[in-house]
Amino acid sequence: MSWPSFWSRTNWKTTLLKPLGSLVCWEAKRRLERFRQFPPPKPTGAVVIVVGNVVVGGSGKTPFIIWLVRQLRQQGLNVGIVSRGYGGKSKHWPQEAHPASDPKQLGDEPVLLAKQLQCPVAVAPQRCQAVALMMQRHDIDVIVSDDGLQHYELPRDIEVVMVDAQRQFGNGLCLPAGPLREPKERLQQVDFIVYNGNMPKSIEFPQKSFAMQLQPVCFRQLTNPKNTLPANAFAGQSVNAIAGIGNPQRFFDTLNELQIEVEGRAFADHYAYKSADFTEYGDEKPLLMTEKDAVKCSEFAQSGQKNNWWYLEVEPQADEALFEPLYEQVRSLLHQEIK
Repeated sequence: MSWPSFWSRTNWKTTLLKPLGSLVCWEAKRRLERFRQFPPPKPTGAVVIVVGNVVVGGSGKTPFIIWLVRQLRQQGLNVGIVSRGYGGKSKHWPQEAHPASDPKQLGDEPVLLAKQLQCPVAVAPQRCQAVALMMQRHDIDVIVSDDGLQHYELPRDIEVVMVDAQRQFGNGLCLPAGPLREPKERLQQVDFIVYNGNMPKSIEFPQKSFAMQLQPVCFRQLTNPKNTLPANAFAGQSVNAIAGIGNPQRFFDTLNELQIEVEGRAFADHYAYKSADFTEYGDEKPLLMTEKDAVKCSEFAQSGQKNNWWYLEVEPQADEALFEPLYEQVRSLLHQEIK
């Protein structure tokens, strides 16, 4: 979600809302302490990795999960993903997401992950139900939970927190005075912290902090994704662009770095696009978007024969030093399970 401006600084609004933020922090601490003292029974013998964040809004969880699952599968492990399916309108849970699934029913991120990775993806607001379905249907060594750091009904073995390197933790206050879901001290308990973007010069936990970069690969045509253009194809051109992600400006900045003149329009994260949103976009001028948006917009492109609509494919690249300690934890936990 887009942050209100006062979440990045302190002013009279933050002062007014700070008592409510303190209450949110207190409740978050209480829930975490209860989880630590009375952890729920683990419903699976698979290793569970939660990839989440301590702030609201996007921080790069989906591309990191893509990178992580690929790395784990290269080690010969069977990996599945569970997701809440945020924005999905289905009345029946749990369900499996497939590349051809309807994002309106199951949410955009599960469908995108299923398309990208071709691995089992189970979806349910109660993630333990998704885990149960996953283990019933598949032989799985590692389950990666897309978000859910604060979803304490799901036991976990490893916690990874994603941080937007640009926005970081804003003014450091809890909702609604700031962007934090829980106090920043929560970072002391997690296993790994991954910054999406350039690592800040000053960080509190350098020994477990790493960076991830999103490298533009190419543009793919929505009406025919097999048709590609190089990442610099629109350099020097004026284009329209949309982004319905946690930090839309990050996408527009990426296009600017590719020397593209952008007239951008930001939508809310997980926004449910409708045909009326595209009445102003013809084929005279390219319309560029993220791959997450393309999952929901390809239907409009196909029906309107919009051949000048393109999405940017990116390749997540995390620090090489990250995977070794993470995989060592996974391997150790699997060995314990075998015993």
